[in-house]
Amino acid sequence: MPRPRLILILGDQLSTDLASLAEGDPARDRVVMAEVREEAGYVPHHRKKLAFLFSAMRHFAARLRRQGWRVDYYSLDQGLEDLCEAVLASARELDVGELLVTEPGEYRLREAMKRRWPQRLSLSVRLLEDRRFLCTAEAFRGWAAGRKQLRMEFFYREMRRHTGLLMEPDGEPVGGRWNFDADNRKRYNGGRPCRARCVSSRTPPPAGSSSRWRKPGRTGSATWSRSGSRSPKARPGTPLSISSTTPCPASAITRTP
Repeated sequence: MPRPRLILILGDQLSTDLASLAEGDPARDRVVMAEVREEAGYVPHHRKKLAFLFSAMRHFAARLRRQGWRVDYYSLDQGLEDLCEAVLASARELDVGELLVTEPGEYRLREAMKRRWPQRLSLSVRLLEDRRFLCTAEAFRGWAAGRKQLRMEFFYREMRRHTGLLMEPDGEPVGGRWNFDADNRKRYNGGRPCRARCVSSRTPPPAGSSSRWRKPGRTGSATWSRSGSRSPKARPGTPLSISSTTPCPASAITRTP
């Protein structure tokens, strides 16, 4: 019988159309998802962004379970430093043959998976193409080869020609112009043009949401170096933790049988 494989799903890959899931077998393989300090803190993130991201991850894990996948979900308060540590924790309990990952969009993480993870895990790491993009990394490298300057505008036009998006049948851009950048050159004056339409930050969360941020006591708190907010209630270094009810408890790793 083939050995089981682990399928690592990242926080920006919450889609059932992933190549790694298409390659996997719910009856044999196991999904790994994790909230880890390295990914949450390698650059400053606003706390609300992290709360939204972790909540989305937990809901997606629950969705996969309903579809028949076995999911190892590691929450923030378990203190894992990086994603490789989460994979190691799951691999210790299985006779794993391989790790499948849809290729990360983050260069830092992709290089770590290629160069360091196989040795650290003592496991084959197979990166699969992320089919959610219109252009593959290989196609972009082919376009960039030999160019002295990589200008986004030129690549953008090439992709529109290739896909036909916003293009007329005669090969000209819709509206006769490639962009309207010249109409968007005014300096921001610091005002709030959407003041009347902005949703108050005090608006209660949607019914049924599974996650919320709170200020905890000293025990089990996670401290972020910067919050990205000027609010006195969100000062840099403020201890925070995420608490949750079902479907994904934060108190311990949850697995389906």
